[in-house]
Amino acid sequence: MFKDFLYANFSNVNDDMLITSYVNLNKEKEDIWIKVGKEKKSISIKMGKANTVHNEYIYSFTDYLAKEKVPLKIINIILEYFFADGTHNGSGARKLTFPDYKLKIKRKIKKVNKYFMRHDDLLIKLINRFVIGKTDILIHGTVDNFSYITKDEIIKFLLECKDEPSSTIHFSKLIFAAKSRNNPIDKFIVQIRWYNLGDEIELVRNKTKKTCD
Repeated sequence: MFKDFLYANFSNVNDDMLITSYVNLNKEKEDIWIKVGKEKKSISIKMGKANTVHNEYIYSFTDYLAKEKVPLKIINIILEYFFADGTHNGSGARKLTFPDYKLKIKRKIKKVNKYFMRHDDLLIKLINRFVIGKTDILIHGTVDNFSYITKDEIIKFLLECKDEPSSTIHFSKLIFAAKSRNNPIDKFIVQIRWYNLGDEIELVRNKTKKTCD
């Protein structure tokens, strides 16, 4: 599997080349670097069934949206959805379960999703922010059984899936959520979740294999 991976993703590879790998000790998207000859690529590693690909303070995220000129009415809906208590800062009392709250504001959720569906340039920036960073390749799985997807394939796949209907605020397959609405600290942390990440990477790889065959 490693040999196939290296031959598919590095140019001018041969069986006699020295391969080196470096661990990234910083908290960034890329976990390791792999170097083959003079060519080096950054790798993000995901494993298990955990589906969270990004964590961020809610107001850091909304500040970013404001800098990208996202309308205030869209940002306010995002905050209302995030806190689910009728406020934009989490100071209210939650009177409904989150599923019931989503149902109550479903038209607003639809408006937000439509906005991001119409802006591919912004969606690509968000995909880079949430998933890619400086990563060249994302690997999912274990040493004995893994699959991978390149940064270009991630963007292409997520743009192709951007119009899928959802009852949640989402950016294609990337679901916007609160880490925990019952914890005084975690309720301010955004989590971006990519459900079925491993299965969807396999779909991309199998599609690529069929195209190559």
